[in-house]
Amino acid sequence: MTAVRDLNKGVVVSRITRMVLLTVIALFAASPIASASPAKALDSNLAALWTKVFLTPSAQNSFGTGGSTFACWNLGRTVAPLDPDHVDSCTVTTGTKVFVIGSTWECSTFEGNGTTEADLRTCAQEKDMQQAPPIRVDGNAVTVAEAETPLLEIVLPADNIFGLPAGTDGLSVAHGWVTLLQPLTPGTHTIDIGGRITTIVVEPGR
Repeated sequence: MTAVRDLNKGVVVSRITRMVLLTVIALFAASPIASASPAKALDSNLAALWTKVFLTPSAQNSFGTGGSTFACWNLGRTVAPLDPDHVDSCTVTTGTKVFVIGSTWECSTFEGNGTTEADLRTCAQEKDMQQAPPIRVDGNAVTVAEAETPLLEIVLPADNIFGLPAGTDGLSVAHGWVTLLQPLTPGTHTIDIGGRITTIVVEPGR
């Protein structure tokens, strides 16, 4: 599966198998520059994000019939804006990290991208961007790192984004250029990836 912008809303499979350029945002609580995140943390968040995309029914899925209303993915105190087209904005509470995705591409057996981990990993690596895209947060450049998921073993739910029978199992690997940023300060922040802007609104936690 690929994530975002160039995907055709009418065809789930092609929508999820093309390249994604997302605009998402995140800032340090006191600084616009990202802190370095361990590679395992980045890989883990990318895996959690794509797994959630697979396991969320189409009606509540930005890659399915739910559309952009469901583009702000909650990973548990971390939000990852991800949509087949473009995420205009996400609202989070203080204390929430933001998983910033410059580009990501996923390949799976559901889409006929291969049958082994090696096949799927090569597919994801070759289809994704070959270098990190520039990301600016509130006008400041942030560091973008390469991430990959382990082999994901997926059992699809009913009403899944592929339109396959519930209980269909398969394999997936994803590659991405990402940044995990610490909780943002209250207020409104912007991120720019190639001229596409996403707004993050940070509200005081209840």
